[in-house]
Amino acid sequence: MKSNRIFIVVIIALMAVILLFEMNAPTRFKWDDLSQSYKSKQPFGCYVMDSVLRGTLPHGYEVHGSDIEKYIGKKAHRVKHTFLFTNNFEDFYADLFDSHEEDFLKMIEEGNNAIIATGYIDYYPTTLLEDTVLGYRCYSNSHSNLDYISKESLSTYASYYTVNWIDREKFSPASYPIQHVFCTNELNLAGDYRILATLDKERESDEEPATVAGLRNYGKGKIVVVSMPMIFSNYGILNDTIRPIVLRLLSECGDKPIVRYDPSFINQKVDNERNSESPLRYLLANRPLRWAFYLALATLVAFVFFSARRRQRVIPVIKPPVNHMMDFVKRIGGIYYKQHDNVDLLNKKYATFSNDLRVKAMIDIDNNSLIDDELQLLSNRTDIPLDELQRQIRDLKEAIKASSVSDWRLQQLIDVMNDIIHRINI
Repeated sequence: MKSNRIFIVVIIALMAVILLFEMNAPTRFKWDDLSQSYKSKQPFGCYVMDSVLRGTLPHGYEVHGSDIEKYIGKKAHRVKHTFLFTNNFEDFYADLFDSHEEDFLKMIEEGNNAIIATGYIDYYPTTLLEDTVLGYRCYSNSHSNLDYISKESLSTYASYYTVNWIDREKFSPASYPIQHVFCTNELNLAGDYRILATLDKERESDEEPATVAGLRNYGKGKIVVVSMPMIFSNYGILNDTIRPIVLRLLSECGDKPIVRYDPSFINQKVDNERNSESPLRYLLANRPLRWAFYLALATLVAFVFFSARRRQRVIPVIKPPVNHMMDFVKRIGGIYYKQHDNVDLLNKKYATFSNDLRVKAMIDIDNNSLIDDELQLLSNRTDIPLDELQRQIRDLKEAIKASSVSDWRLQQLIDVMNDIIHRINI
């Protein structure tokens, strides 16, 4: 058989192998999987979150299902723990909490903690919500539903709310933009709760900020309630703006080992991981297939090596393209220097400055109708006093409308804009 025919056969075989791998490759993310399961690698599963927290929390982190009874029964472990309940708190309540309510609350009173991140629970018994045992009610604030989270609702162009961390006991106040689909519920707390975080929805609304997280001391322990359960997921722990909220909530009870309740949890982790293995791992796990793969790989390497030796070509020296960017910048700078049009140069810099604010901080300083709110947001992000920031922006806009601007004044205004952008980037 001629060499060109061998080459064609090898290429066809490789294409068949690649096609086989592609057909057995993992599927795309399922954005509608809101299981928060320990074995789910989908955006709203908890496989990644559990792995990250297990490897980073200093006091330990575990996931348990029905075997969580060993922590809350009469023969519960004497070591104090923090129990994390995500949107599965309803299952825990239906299956276990009813029979272990006194033991569970007694454990919290003795020094254990509970973090309850749940959704709409309006059907819970009135006594449980009003007699200050748990002392909270979670209710829907919109017609949205977490069952309809989609990739589009989490895109760059999605509607954003702002979560404001207002409690100062452990952390300084901060604001975090968050997609509205995470914030469809609010909390109604008893009077002895300390509010940790609130939610700002539409800026034009006169409503008071909604409460989304609170903390209550119960005996020697703590109860933290959160109305945003889906932030405790793979997506939440990997998102740069949601992760700080998750870590702050966990830190409120971070002095003890954390136990997360997951009703789907079973002890046969190895079997579950095997089901999600790649086709290559399957080949390497079987001795005949493994040696067949090694032989095919060695044949391919030998074929490429000898084929390359026979077909060596002189590689011509190609000169890299000349970078004319510096020449372009010098020409533009020379034109501005000759014309000495400082107002036009300031206009160009201001346009770039306002665009950077919109992209990096979602703040529109050209929106005159909401300029006070926008400047307040900018002041929070940059730690520049509001009155000083108002004066700086006012001076900028007056200089843009002026007929002329001196050189020293131009440099001063550009330094102001650069300082604001630098503070945001920090």
